[in-house]
Amino acid sequence: MKKTLTLIILIALFSCEKDDGYDSIEIDNSPLEHAELGFKLDEPNIILNELCKGELNRQIISILLVSYGNTYRKWEFEYVNNTDLLSKMTFYLPHYQGCEQNVYEFLYNENNLIDKVVSTRENVCNEYEVIKTYTFNYNDNGLLKSIFMDNDFFVEENYFGYYPNGKIKEIYNDHRGRGVEPSFGVQKFTYNDSFTNVIKVESIGTNTHYTYRYSYDNNINPFKNVFIATSVFMPFIGPAYLSENNVIEVIEKNENNIHNQEFTYPYFFEYSNNQHLFRYRDGEDDVVYYINQ
Repeated sequence: MKKTLTLIILIALFSCEKDDGYDSIEIDNSPLEHAELGFKLDEPNIILNELCKGELNRQIISILLVSYGNTYRKWEFEYVNNTDLLSKMTFYLPHYQGCEQNVYEFLYNENNLIDKVVSTRENVCNEYEVIKTYTFNYNDNGLLKSIFMDNDFFVEENYFGYYPNGKIKEIYNDHRGRGVEPSFGVQKFTYNDSFTNVIKVESIGTNTHYTYRYSYDNNINPFKNVFIATSVFMPFIGPAYLSENNVIEVIEKNENNIHNQEFTYPYFFEYSNNQHLFRYRDGEDDVVYYINQ
């Protein structure tokens, strides 16, 4: 079964108490402490803060994913007036739309960078809701250093290292429950000479080590810069949130495989006559994304 690296960024703020008959579980101010890496990550000479701009091409109103013929997922987007800044994203499974949806609200700081993304998952059939808050943390110079998601039962931490030119070099991630020791995995990014596209990702976990190599077309990637946390699924191919162009081929290698096998996955991006992206898919049409349908 094909692997699609999917990475994104979504958070919503829930500031008032509700008395609507629902059981509410708010995910904020966790009693679980954040783990320290134990070493310092490189900081840049130039601050780009690409991952906290919250920008998506506002011509994209929705994305419908059809995978393996019968699994459907959908994202719908709203924007700050006359900008490409996301204000809200709604995610749901279309066949379950009558009962449940997950709404992500984006809140920005005085520098127009993401401060929080608040996720409210509400199920009107079973009468419960779960609220998660993803917090973007900056140093005194305004550099994004980490993104935390807290819960009474688990915590997620994402820490960022940089190249001198401000590009993301590595992301360390830990996702654990109460009583579980921290165990950080890392994604390491290698770019082309112009630093416009990620050409290699090493994904290293406690017992895993994968390498992914990427090829690109010459079209503008509409999903660049949109990221929330490594655990949040978004309709992206490969390291799309870091690259200027669209991934058209992924070569995957399991570095722990003694046979050194590699697997190649092609992708196709399709445009209308006015050059708007309307569909992208894998080579066998097992996974197809429809734009604005």
